[in-house]
Amino acid sequence: MLITVGSFDGFHRGHEKLFEVCRENSRNGDWGVATFYPHPSEYMGKLAHSLFTLNERGFLCKIFDVPRFIVFEFDEAFRNLSPEEFIDMLIKNFNVDGIVAGSDFHFGRGRLGSADYLERIYKDRIKIFRLGLLDKNVYSSSQARKKILAGDVAAVREILGYSFFMISDVVHGNARGRTMKFPTANINLSGRIVPAYGVYATAVLIDGSWHCGALSVGNNPTFHDVNETRAEVFITDFDGDIYGSELLICFLDRLRGIKTFETQADLMKQIADDVRACEDIFNDAIGSDRFFERAAEIYSSQKNFEPKIINIKSCL
Repeated sequence: MLITVGSFDGFHRGHEKLFEVCRENSRNGDWGVATFYPHPSEYMGKLAHSLFTLNERGFLCKIFDVPRFIVFEFDEAFRNLSPEEFIDMLIKNFNVDGIVAGSDFHFGRGRLGSADYLERIYKDRIKIFRLGLLDKNVYSSSQARKKILAGDVAAVREILGYSFFMISDVVHGNARGRTMKFPTANINLSGRIVPAYGVYATAVLIDGSWHCGALSVGNNPTFHDVNETRAEVFITDFDGDIYGSELLICFLDRLRGIKTFETQADLMKQIADDVRACEDIFNDAIGSDRFFERAAEIYSSQKNFEPKIINIKSCL
């Protein structure tokens, strides 16, 4: 099997090039992605949240037609594997006979393993495919995280090649939106990266169809009764009960920051303006991006994309 290894905190345009090399050089389409959970930087306390949950990463594997998604539990035992122990484990357990390596490919204890190491130690056992140098200032998960935290979801799409999204369930809120004729669904934000406070144009998948959503991230400053960060989405062309449902929500663009309004009437007028702007953005996006068609097709066929997590002790 031909394999590419990395943290793969979501897949961006640089990762897509790795996958292209895998497809072109694998025998009978036998290739895959090997990654870790949690993200090594999360495990070591250097990163608060990954770009995507493990379930969302499994969903992306379906989008990108990755035939095998291998996820190792990142713990002390895995962290302390030598480069040779790691490669020998891949060969023994997964019949790996080739590795596609990016320009910054490092692995094993102390990140001592590299493409040069592989060619020196394993040249007679596995084939190494090197990918040319990519601009990490452009194609980088860390850059994508920075853009999301700043609310620049349009720029994130340029890095990833698709819209930043969430797969999350609908939870109870204050139900205030119903009294203002803009009923919202409250989205569970637990354990995930959250865009900067603001109002976003989104596309929301419900029962296989995309709907326009005006989504607010913040703490409702006008009403002074919410302490935690919340995400509420008003789905402009949908009237139904989706409490307890799981939604796929794609972030298209940021309209504005969060404001405090003098009156509820002022807030309702602003929401109406936001909805019209969201509908324009949604209509432009939904008809021009193949991702939405592919995502709807895959998400409608199954909901749980989370792979089995492999403890390294079972492979040694």
